Amino acid sequence: MLFSVGKECGECGRYYKSKMSVNSEIRCSHCGKESAEIPDIQKIFNACPFCQTKQFYRRKDFNQLLGCSFVLVGALLVPFTYGLSLPVLILIDWLIYRRVSDMAVCYSCGAEFIDISSIPDNIIGFDHHTAELYE
Repeated sequence: MLFSVGKECGECGRYYKSKMSVNSEIRCSHCGKESAEIPDIQKIFNACPFCQTKQFYRRKDFNQLLGCSFVLVGALLVPFTYGLSLPVLILIDWLIYRRVSDMAVCYSCGAEFIDISSIPDNIIGFDHHTAELYE
């Protein structure tokens, strides 16, 4: 089963992402200094392969800049459409939200585990208090 792992390298600071399979190694594609062994999918969420943190959060695998641009376009069109642009864009946003899959993100190092079909139910959405513990 293939899935993707994306992370900002702790050594060079550049983002890298690659398709993985279980029991394989991921390495920074820019400097090659940071690496981790990706275990069986069930063990990924026991501890992060990069930093050994046990806490993850769930979020949608969607470009946040694109989502913000929807809101901006809707707000700019309000005077010309008498407010009808907002419900239309809310509907479009809701349809996209329903179709986009979830991903799991490590609170400590920010590693993103994408295209994993079986994210455990105990991994919930982002919690500000938990994030503050890791800052």
